[in-house]
Amino acid sequence: MKRPRACLALAAIAAVLTASPVIAAPKLKPAVTGAPLSTWSTAWFIAPLPAAAVARPNEARAFTDATVRQVVRLNLGGDAVRLRLTNELSERSLKVGAMTVALADADGKLKGSPIPVTFGGKSEASMPPGAPLLSDPIALPVKAMDHLSVSTFYVEPTVPAGHRLRLFVSPPGNHAGKREVPGEQALRGPGLVSGVEVRGASQRPVIVAIGDSITEGARSTPDADMGWPEQLAARIAARGIDIGVANAGISGGRVLREGSGPSALARFDRDVLSIPGLSSVVLLEGINDIGRPAQPGYASEAITADELIAGYRQLIARAHARGVKIHGGTLLPFEGAMYFHAAGEATRQAVNAWIRTSGEFDGVIDFDAAMKDPAKPTRMLEGLHSGDFLHPGDAGYARMAEVADQALFGAR
Repeated sequence: MKRPRACLALAAIAAVLTASPVIAAPKLKPAVTGAPLSTWSTAWFIAPLPAAAVARPNEARAFTDATVRQVVRLNLGGDAVRLRLTNELSERSLKVGAMTVALADADGKLKGSPIPVTFGGKSEASMPPGAPLLSDPIALPVKAMDHLSVSTFYVEPTVPAGHRLRLFVSPPGNHAGKREVPGEQALRGPGLVSGVEVRGASQRPVIVAIGDSITEGARSTPDADMGWPEQLAARIAARGIDIGVANAGISGGRVLREGSGPSALARFDRDVLSIPGLSSVVLLEGINDIGRPAQPGYASEAITADELIAGYRQLIARAHARGVKIHGGTLLPFEGAMYFHAAGEATRQAVNAWIRTSGEFDGVIDFDAAMKDPAKPTRMLEGLHSGDFLHPGDAGYARMAEVADQALFGAR
């Protein structure tokens, strides 16, 4: 019997994106105890960040005798989930008093009763400094685009090192097992969960987007998954393609030097190459390397196009050493941004020319061509930027997702 064309097309797409053969897993059993019987793929990820020195308005920094909920949107489905907690960028140990998970809606309201999370069979866990922690598998079937709520009870004074996210902070006490908690407040603060993995019959391909605030989704509608990697994931899921997208962007990120977090060169192994299911990488980073030296006090950090290209070549080599494809994204126009300068624009143009023509990346996603104003190519098209001429708005991120979709999967 002939296979339907749609099935053949999806199989071809998966084959193109998957850098190594998929290994078949043993037949699944109903129980989710002991060693996992199948392979895991990353369904959601956020890059670890150092602990914030100062809390901003409406933001939490430290927790004591508090239950904190973090809600994430999954980009793959499976018959079980596993959580990755981060203490990698902290110099102190961290204690988890209790943790639960539950399905939720996009606003964070729980859809079912919380399920206890264990670590080596225990409800409490201690995380040493500089290390992550994986939970035991949790028997919770999920689908792509589902929202997952994770509640953490912090027993002792804790300053987590993690991305600033929307959190739901409860009044004092352990409320991790409750479906509703009166007095819960929506605040921004450090998220302890840095990844969610899902289990399937085989490992699914995962695209990892690494970059700066433009990849993280800065200035998009808050807490609405409107960054370009999230919109790309939604486009893929809508077509029923079983491929995940992980967002490893950090605001202020640079390729060559530390910004608000480690440089791309420093964090590439942890934030990209360690991702379960990794099949390909999209790199869109360098505008902060170019622009930041124009700001007061940073002139000594000026870079050349050759230096930035050398950094790209290192990332390409490290990806290829793992059998992983890496696609280069051209740097977006930034005239009108706070750190625009003529020399930086010349560097951007030289770097983009190399990305397009060198052939060293496995593919090119021409974000610059899609986002620039044809009448003034050094500036982002009106209606696509968010008002600061550096970051796209929701519509701009949608355009970027469309361009990435076409470059990775072909025109439709």
